[in-house]
Amino acid sequence: MAVADERRERCDGCGKTVVLENLTTVTMPDGERLACCPTCAQHARDVAEKLGSIDQSRGTCDGCNSTFPTSSLEDIVLTDGTVLTCCSSCLEDAPGYGGGESKNEDGVDADTEGTQAAETTEIATRRQLCSQCHEWVTEELYHVTTIDGRTEEMCTDCKALAEEKGVVNRVKMRRAEAREILRVDEDATTAEIRQAFLTQIKHAHPDKKSGSESAFKLVKEAYDRLR
Repeated sequence: MAVADERRERCDGCGKTVVLENLTTVTMPDGERLACCPTCAQHARDVAEKLGSIDQSRGTCDGCNSTFPTSSLEDIVLTDGTVLTCCSSCLEDAPGYGGGESKNEDGVDADTEGTQAAETTEIATRRQLCSQCHEWVTEELYHVTTIDGRTEEMCTDCKALAEEKGVVNRVKMRRAEAREILRVDEDATTAEIRQAFLTQIKHAHPDKKSGSESAFKLVKEAYDRLR
């Protein structure tokens, strides 16, 4: 008696070979179609939903109060520890980040007044002023949420001290760590970051030998950090 020849294909999630009729096609927001086994299908749908919600997420600029895609907003920290979220236009108007030529009261370009003048006008920077010790640092600061709900931008030493005191509730992944996880450069485009995420999430899938539940969550957190 002849046995029907069942076509089999490889699952894009776990890599296992599955009977064709048991595969489900899941479409990502960027149009990529993934063929998934029953186990991986739900994971893929969750990722697609996550990507879709991230693409649609918007935030409000603290400067002009207008709404923008979160990917176009950036944080700056003032000397008093205040964290502001600004669009590109308002960022140019922030103290220390003026886009045009600045002049003093005598009409002289600030750039010609030397280092001393530059030091007196530099009162804001992108993630370089620790909100605890108020020291300027070159490292990327840690985004720390304390047990009483406060959000702080801390240098390595201040974060370690806060953890020692037991006042840290959560430390957000730093961008440098996220880029390392997704294996992208600092100047990677949104499309490149998305493609890297889709590649890494396949390898991190719990059903793969190279993956695990913790790795899967780590890759998603890295993408959230760089969105």
